[in-house]
Amino acid sequence: LERSFFNQWRTMNRDFPHFGATTGISSMVWWIKLVKGTFEDVLEDQFDEKIAGKIASELFSYYHSPKPYLVLDDGLESLQRIKEMKIKIGVISNFDNRLHDIIPSVGLSKFVDFIVTAEDAKSSKPEPEIFNFAAKKSKLSGLKPHEVLHIGDDMDKDYFGARNMGW
Repeated sequence: LERSFFNQWRTMNRDFPHFGATTGISSMVWWIKLVKGTFEDVLEDQFDEKIAGKIASELFSYYHSPKPYLVLDDGLESLQRIKEMKIKIGVISNFDNRLHDIIPSVGLSKFVDFIVTAEDAKSSKPEPEIFNFAAKKSKLSGLKPHEVLHIGDDMDKDYFGARNMGW
């Protein structure tokens, strides 16, 4: 199942980049196609389109809710301290537009000034377009690259993507 999921992920990203934002399909359709394709690949003759569609819709809804996400205390403390310093905080994510609902639902909206998803920017990290989109979204006039700190969990996409922008 895991191998099939990652194969479907690669195919969907190739055929419908940035959760479909550049090809005219919604991220919901994107995810449903991915989940259905994953099950069809694994189950072969036993694949049931209707059941797979129901599972895909339920998974999409589940990951749109706060249930699968955990806000860690040290992360919350860091965000609070940064906010107290009057530093603008933005989220740049290779996720879809559900993130705009997830951030408030887990209680983080009071710390976040703006959110940029791959679906919003029609681009994904490490591509420069998503970082440029975020800089514009920050509404900080005269923002210089050396004034931006980007924190992430992926060396290639986050660190090198931001470094290539001069951040």
